[in-house]
Amino acid sequence: MNHTLYTKNLHNKTLGSILFVTFFFSCSPTVYILDHKPKLGGNIFKGSVNKTQKKITKSKNDIHLLREGVEQLTTYAYGFLIEESDRVMLHNYSQGKKLKLEAHNYFSDAVEYGDSALSFIYKDYIEWINDNSDNIITPQSSDLTLFYWTAAAYGGAISSSGGNPAWIIKLPRVGKLLNTIVAIDSSWNKGSALVALISYTMNNPKISTDKGVKISKNLFNSAVKASRGLDMGPYVTYAESVSIVMQNKDEFIDLLNQALKIEISKSKDFRLTNTISRNRAEWLLENIDEFFY
Repeated sequence: MNHTLYTKNLHNKTLGSILFVTFFFSCSPTVYILDHKPKLGGNIFKGSVNKTQKKITKSKNDIHLLREGVEQLTTYAYGFLIEESDRVMLHNYSQGKKLKLEAHNYFSDAVEYGDSALSFIYKDYIEWINDNSDNIITPQSSDLTLFYWTAAAYGGAISSSGGNPAWIIKLPRVGKLLNTIVAIDSSWNKGSALVALISYTMNNPKISTDKGVKISKNLFNSAVKASRGLDMGPYVTYAESVSIVMQNKDEFIDLLNQALKIEISKSKDFRLTNTISRNRAEWLLENIDEFFY
């Protein structure tokens, strides 16, 4: 993931876009559309997102709609707008920034939806997420997905904010939400939260680079184990979050090649995310000189 968070490494997004399409439609037609006609897929998904936003505006206290909203908006912003922005930015900076701003607006709404839903479910949530309470929130297993998508929304809003301090100071919330998931179920959703924590760790200014690398290696190994080596995500995320930061070009190439060796047809659970990861890995290798100097 070509990260753009305003912290240690300006090339890095807080949380990689591939990580947050895990629950996106996984049927074969969707995979085909995303792989061969991404713009068509984006337009179709945008229509669905806009309908959900209108429903939420009419009924802001509907927790089901809020759950759906934070997931849909975050998926669309990461999977289409940020992904396109990263690619466009290399040859048309102004257009890339425009796409990133559009994504930021969706992320901001998604954060609001996630926070609202969680505050309805857990009365101390707002105080907890703002570090104004000593209480510890222990979510039900059924709410871990909402924690994950809210973390994703925060990560996207921060990384697309252009270094806005009002968003940057909210970075710890990403770690709080993700670490809460891992504390309850370390292999949740086959390691998704672990993978997300790699990007968070390497972009956390409170963690030294050396310590961040050490933690990220452990997270990477745990994520690969949780997915039984069938998910390309850990390899692509580590390559972008760690190898680029450390300017380790050989490691970067090796990790992406390892990812590309994984057969997409081997696991239905990762068919969609691996399709996206494969395209991402190929693009990264094609543009490798943009990331190393």
